[in-house]
Amino acid sequence: MAARRSAATILVFVSSSIPLHAIDPLDFLQTHCISCHGDEKQKGDRRFDTLSLNFDDVDEAWSWEEILDMLNLGDMPPEDEPQPATSERLAMVDWITSELERVHAARAGQDTTRLRRLNAFEYRNTVRDLLQINVDSFDPTASFPPDEELDGFQNLGKSLVLSDHLLEKYLEAASLSLDKAINFDAKPASINERFLPDDITDRTFHFRPQIWFEVNVNGEYVDIGHGDRESQRYHADRFKGVPADGYYTIRIDATAIGRAHPYDPEILGMDPSEPLKAELIVTDPSVGTPDRRTNASDRSIAILPIADNDRKTYEVRAWMDKGFVPILVFANGPRPFKRTLTRLTEKHHLDVVPSNWRSGTDTQPDENQEIYLSDVYAGPRLRIYSMEIEGPEIDQWPPQSHQALFGPGPSRPNQFDPAAIVGRFAPRAFRRPLLPAERDRYVKFYDRLRDAGTRPLIALKATLSAILTSPHFLYVERPRNDDEADIAAAPKHHEQYALASRLSYFLWSSMPDETLLEAANRGELATAEQVLVQTRRMLRDPKSRAFAEQFTDSWLRLNALGSMPPDEGKFKIYHDRKLQPLMKEETRQFFQHILKNNRSIDEFIDSDYTFLNRYLADHYGIRNVTGDAFQKVQLPTKSHRGGLLSHASILTTTSNGVETSPVVRGIWILENILGTPPSPPPPDVEPLEPDIRGATTIREQLVKHRHVETCAACHRKIDPLGFALESYDPIGRQRSFYRDDRGKPTRKIDASGQLASGEPFNDLSELKTLLLGRKDLFAKCLTEKLLTYALGRELNFGDRATVQEILDRHEQRGGGFRDLVELVATSEGFREN
Repeated sequence: MAARRSAATILVFVSSSIPLHAIDPLDFLQTHCISCHGDEKQKGDRRFDTLSLNFDDVDEAWSWEEILDMLNLGDMPPEDEPQPATSERLAMVDWITSELERVHAARAGQDTTRLRRLNAFEYRNTVRDLLQINVDSFDPTASFPPDEELDGFQNLGKSLVLSDHLLEKYLEAASLSLDKAINFDAKPASINERFLPDDITDRTFHFRPQIWFEVNVNGEYVDIGHGDRESQRYHADRFKGVPADGYYTIRIDATAIGRAHPYDPEILGMDPSEPLKAELIVTDPSVGTPDRRTNASDRSIAILPIADNDRKTYEVRAWMDKGFVPILVFANGPRPFKRTLTRLTEKHHLDVVPSNWRSGTDTQPDENQEIYLSDVYAGPRLRIYSMEIEGPEIDQWPPQSHQALFGPGPSRPNQFDPAAIVGRFAPRAFRRPLLPAERDRYVKFYDRLRDAGTRPLIALKATLSAILTSPHFLYVERPRNDDEADIAAAPKHHEQYALASRLSYFLWSSMPDETLLEAANRGELATAEQVLVQTRRMLRDPKSRAFAEQFTDSWLRLNALGSMPPDEGKFKIYHDRKLQPLMKEETRQFFQHILKNNRSIDEFIDSDYTFLNRYLADHYGIRNVTGDAFQKVQLPTKSHRGGLLSHASILTTTSNGVETSPVVRGIWILENILGTPPSPPPPDVEPLEPDIRGATTIREQLVKHRHVETCAACHRKIDPLGFALESYDPIGRQRSFYRDDRGKPTRKIDASGQLASGEPFNDLSELKTLLLGRKDLFAKCLTEKLLTYALGRELNFGDRATVQEILDRHEQRGGGFRDLVELVATSEGFREN
């Protein structure tokens, strides 16, 4: 079928160096595109023979925009097909661009966000800041269904639907949150409890290997030898929990023994150069037994390196919710301990074990003994002399959360002014001034409950819960209702309050603070310059850490890290050293550093530094990094570890826990670095069956895909990018060979490739150089990701002009990342969404 024609030849002036050139767009398609994208064949699932010149049809315009991108990238026509003359190509590019600009201008402002509710992370942060409560252990969203993702983003209005089930959970969360905030109890007395060995255990020996090792020989100390997470935990049964929410100081009197031992370190599976570590955890006994196994309420508050053979007191200050208790575990102790001690017993200690030492159930030895297995075991142990807890710290009473609702000073549960409380609370909850009709509605709701016999405090909580389940609270973006549409009734500077919320959820994932709301109230968010002042202030605030966490999770798909955990047999170190949160932390600190210091966005592609602690540096083979704290590390010369592509977080996210896939990793680069995602694979293409015997490499297996015509065009772009990352295994360790199931080297890694545009590379370092040569593509991709996250919606046809304006201004300002974030926040597309 011939392409439809709705216009004659188009005359286009390309540039001062190229004369006026006659171009017929549909003839261009017929000559250079239809053979691959026509009636008989649709490479990449794209068909252009039915395309018209009607750019007012959004679907048609999207197709032309895709053609424009391919022409600009040099991907169309393919290099093995006849190429148009340069003047002809430029004329086509110029014509499509001018038509798109015309349509963008006509559609500007038509496709804005209409509905966008808070996601779980935003809800939790908003409740924290609104009610001024601590959410370290308390999570009001714990029972919420998971938020849907769309292209990695969890804050897009299109996917954030509101179901009846979720509304029920909102009601429950509101009630629990208000219970946490309101406190009419008397000021709690401080406690100072000290737990001695006899408070922990009365076990004086182990005669056989068990899953735990906890011994109190003479009441002076307790020795803990096991590192199993699902085993016994150091806890005083007599302590039933702290008396109130607040900060407590926990002290541990301890030393480490046995790090230098006579055993084979391979059997113990511990790094002898690493200090023994105690992990302090706070947990809720009402959720699960605190002294054994993990508990859903567990929260780690500190990991303490314990000095060898040197008794010291270690002190930690941490928030604890009412009823929580402190426990201690041997963080890096040997595990599985029973199997470990069994092997050591067979090799070293058969002379002290009774005949029933292999029993899994016996509680006493069959023979009388004077020396037990636990007496002669010389492996690593934490020796705990005591644990102490003191608190809570109370600066004011009632707590700040209570006073924020009821006002300063003492109050009584039956004596308060509901209208005053609604007047204080609702404007902050709705993130704008309260309409008189709204205030009256909530006060009347309270009065009806009281008239029905409901007690004052219960009626007040129900009224505040109604506010917390209102669309005005639950939605960041939504249409105005009838009341707000009335100009006379609408709050002053309504649009600026909406902008304040949009900006706050962009940079803090939470509600605006008083400073931002007051700026909206004064009309000081009307210009880009005024918004810039607030943006810079907010980026300096510690709450901007949420931006680093949530945006990197979305852009880089780090929210998928851990969804396919690495195999515990092949990658034991990943689990033993708890590398997953460390991997994320490297990427987040790297991101924050580039943002805070306005470093060039090029450093996301390649840099000469990263952020590591001892474990992650060891994982990367980088020396002279000590301690658990993350630090900026200058990378060795010729290191490939600079930039995001070699971060273990990215490399693990793009693996399946068992093996690597150049296809998955290549697609990741196309989607998140170059912003040119490939088409979905045809439904009739068989997936690769990996040869687990190592007989062939993945490179050899992918050859058959490039022999399938419908696959070749996309795999020509995907595979080379992924090959460059084959030098890294499924948990991001550098490698030179593939290995079989027994860990033996098989084939040598080949990380070379050739881009679809023809440029070759030998390894990741050379690929990064080529990517930096396409920095305009990366800048566009990053800008689109930022704007998507900031607006809470997919970008639409009318956003192209906003993106281009940001890119132009960003280049003028030097290419810094903070500049880019500021330009997004101050863009007309963001401010007037």
